[in-house]
Amino acid sequence: MQSTSMARRLTEPDSPCAGGRQGPKGVPSPMARRLAEADASFCLDGHHVGFSMEEARQYNTEARDLARNTTPAEVLQNLQRGNARFWTGNATRPETSAFERRALIAQQFPSTAILACSDSRVPTEVVFDQGLGDMFVCRVAGNLLDNATTASLQYAVKHLEVKLLLVMGHEGCGAVKAAMLPVYAIEQEPPELSSVLKSLKKGLSGCGAHIQDARAADREAVVMNVRRQVKELCKDVCIRGRVVAGDLLVVGAFYEISSGIVDFFIEVNKENLEEASSASPKMPKAKASAAAPKQLPVVLGASNARDEQKKPWRAEGATEGSPKRRASTTMVPSFGSEEHELMG
Repeated sequence: MQSTSMARRLTEPDSPCAGGRQGPKGVPSPMARRLAEADASFCLDGHHVGFSMEEARQYNTEARDLARNTTPAEVLQNLQRGNARFWTGNATRPETSAFERRALIAQQFPSTAILACSDSRVPTEVVFDQGLGDMFVCRVAGNLLDNATTASLQYAVKHLEVKLLLVMGHEGCGAVKAAMLPVYAIEQEPPELSSVLKSLKKGLSGCGAHIQDARAADREAVVMNVRRQVKELCKDVCIRGRVVAGDLLVVGAFYEISSGIVDFFIEVNKENLEEASSASPKMPKAKASAAAPKQLPVVLGASNARDEQKKPWRAEGATEGSPKRRASTTMVPSFGSEEHELMG
């Protein structure tokens, strides 16, 4: 029996929009109703209901059209809802039936492209409670842009026409920690690894020097790295064209492993594109009258629920737009120690 009832998922108002199971305003499409009927029949008599390849193609077409008609803002909201389900313990874990997998053979139409870290604790589809075909994912140590990752994201924007381009760093990123080590220590690593760490280090000059708390300084470095990658993406001609047309949002985020919450702290749209692509990613020193961090609204009260459990803290030197954090005396382990995770 299917691990998740398809009939139940069809009635959920925030069902992943890329799944193609609902029509406008949450009304099930004809194919969605066909799937629901088949699922109900399966539950009643325990027998599988077959589908033809023509029905698979029809399902694929409906799902594609629904994905194309979804706005970038709706895609972002869907990710926020999915993450809220994840960290509150209400993830749906979208399971895909054999029929739905077969329908995906014809073509893919993800709504989101994401550049994230290869850390095993940051499985993007799980963190956002998404299913097969929902996200085009590039995962590499330190969520670093290089020829391969840049080309992959260009393909997603130009040919797959994704609506959201997300760069996500995370708490305790070992690649970023290692990149902040002295050059002589980095050069002790294999050539390829050393080259990646040096590339990361270029964008972290002076980061965290004005922050005494080690954990806060570590997070500032991750945030700065995300800002740098977002800035570079916003210089791309194809990406800029889609943003200007209102067909794409470029977003930066920070994933807090300890809570499961994703903070979306940068949103680049056609109004602020020029500023985002030209602004320096370096963090200026904090001023006494610095404004509170600006946060994107998180659906389902994610931010409010977290704030009830732990008071937000802002490190001396933190900048506007940085994720909220608590004070901590946790020390950053030295490179090569048992506790240090180079790729984590």
